[in-house]
Amino acid sequence: MQNGRVKLRHLWVLMFFFALGVGGLTYFKITPYDHSLSALIGIWEGFYEINPDLVDPNFVIYKSGGYDGQFFYFLAKDLFASGDWGLIVDSYHFRFHRIGLSLFAGVISKLIGFSYYPEITLCFLFILFFLSVFCLYSLLPEKNKWMIVFYLFSPFSLNSNLLLVADSLFVSFGIIAFYFYQNKKDLLAVFFFFLMVITRELGVLFLAPILLKNLKDKEWRNVFLYSFPAFAFICLVGYGLLYPPNHLGTNPLGFRDMTDLPLFGFFKSFKEGDSFQFKLKELPKILFFVSFVALTITSIQSLKKSFSTDIYLLVPIFGSLFVILIAEQGYWRSFDNLSRMFTLILPFSLLLEKAREKLFLRLFLGISITLFVFLIVRILWITQTKEFFLNQ
Repeated sequence: MQNGRVKLRHLWVLMFFFALGVGGLTYFKITPYDHSLSALIGIWEGFYEINPDLVDPNFVIYKSGGYDGQFFYFLAKDLFASGDWGLIVDSYHFRFHRIGLSLFAGVISKLIGFSYYPEITLCFLFILFFLSVFCLYSLLPEKNKWMIVFYLFSPFSLNSNLLLVADSLFVSFGIIAFYFYQNKKDLLAVFFFFLMVITRELGVLFLAPILLKNLKDKEWRNVFLYSFPAFAFICLVGYGLLYPPNHLGTNPLGFRDMTDLPLFGFFKSFKEGDSFQFKLKELPKILFFVSFVALTITSIQSLKKSFSTDIYLLVPIFGSLFVILIAEQGYWRSFDNLSRMFTLILPFSLLLEKAREKLFLRLFLGISITLFVFLIVRILWITQTKEFFLNQ
């Protein structure tokens, strides 16, 4: 490291030790569950009972407290191993158009065997994450190369990957796509934007400023190219509406079910019965709230001072902030759900004009490192072992 900058060889060393640490955390997480990586999927007994044919033998089933990784697994298994379109999730229309992770993990699992789905998915997520680290490193200006450590040690991406959900993959695709866009590799950029959009719909926000610029410049070829991911996403949603599965879900959710008035979800999350309470476990939530405020101020400042250079970054950042703003209380009560909402914002905020000079951005990055440490403490000492059994 010279002059405070992280050289590429230093980044390789950091990534090596990071990978060792991830291996250690993963081993610790699965040790109480017969050392099975399937514990990361988070299959709840209730969804196992209504999808018994979709769960592989010897996979960990929790008596309570499953998580969203199970829905990506169920969708992948039904698409590539079952094919009868009989899966039951919590809300089909909410899950189906976020099909990216299920497609990629499902294709490989089909070839190798679905009994290896946890290993395949974990490796796939981290391989794409590491590729995105190199792309972001390349995009950062020379004097800001050292800031790549904040993305490499992002608690939001790490937590997402260890839960086998798609948020980190969505962001990885976005960074790779933006790298190719900045290097004028339009076909590759469009391909990865397409992968981003079918992994999570928020990726469409990256396309809006790009399309507007090409329309203004009358670059009709690029207008057509960068319209393709959005058009493909619309077709995917349309297909899901025309050919739904046999069951629309145990709790079909609409937009209103998942949202509330601005920040009402945050304040309601402190309510227990008829009274407001604050406990020590609420501290991370306060840090998330401070991060939200700091990022909002940073984004508004960037919008005023460097609109033309930062608009490609600010549109998706504002989109993510808006999702946090209107999130209902259930999201604010869950560390895992909240952390996933910040996954996109961290790496792209590093690319903002004069990022390292922005006071409130530095506050957010400091909080992110604090949350990274907290995540490790949470995995090692706070999270309780859940009651489980192995599918026979």
